[in-house]
Amino acid sequence: MGIAVTAKPEPTIRTTGGKAMTDSNRLPVLAASINAEHDHCVAAMQKSLAHALAAGDMLIEAKGLVAHGEWLPWLADNCGIPKRTAQLYMRLAKHREVIEAKSADVALLTIQAAVELIDRKPTLAERLDDIEAAVVTLEAELADCADCRKQLDPVTAATLIYEHSGIFAATQKMADTVAALKKRLDLIDDEKDMWIVERIPPLMQRVHGLGIEVSMVCTVNYGALLKDFTQSGSKEAKAALRAAMDE
Repeated sequence: MGIAVTAKPEPTIRTTGGKAMTDSNRLPVLAASINAEHDHCVAAMQKSLAHALAAGDMLIEAKGLVAHGEWLPWLADNCGIPKRTAQLYMRLAKHREVIEAKSADVALLTIQAAVELIDRKPTLAERLDDIEAAVVTLEAELADCADCRKQLDPVTAATLIYEHSGIFAATQKMADTVAALKKRLDLIDDEKDMWIVERIPPLMQRVHGLGIEVSMVCTVNYGALLKDFTQSGSKEAKAALRAAMDE
């Protein structure tokens, strides 16, 4: 009785670009094509965030121009964008600064990744980093003010400081970052790394010292402008004094 021998099937022959291709060398080609299509998909998703941000900026501008109560009808009549999508674009645009601050490279972000950045609650270390960055900015502004006062007469220096207003923007930024931490004091209780907690006292001392320094700068500048207005009574002196009182 003979033994039946099953013949080994021949590899399937395909052609691509006029060349024969077997199952054995088809897989590397498929892998390369899959990776290429995936790369194109990721690139398209990354570009989508830039377009979403741009659309959000324009939607916010348009909403400000439309009469009260007419926004949704205007959106439906003039833009082929669902309401929820428009809200998403506007939300991304409103949080552009947060997205840019939290991402090393916004160009590599997808829309979903940007939303996750917005929704993610900052850690205690991140809150402290924000405060420290604001402190450094304000320290630089105060150093510029000091140089300005050394080089110019008191009235001119005060006027320039108020016109530039960098010191006031930096002060507000520092105040905002400190207020954000105060709203989440539970982060201190939950923090396991004591080195991070130990950053708080010296950082708050810097904040307090800068607050006093800003107050002194304002007092000196206001005094110089008030004296100038009292002596000259000019429109320019009045305008400068008004600006100082508004800060």
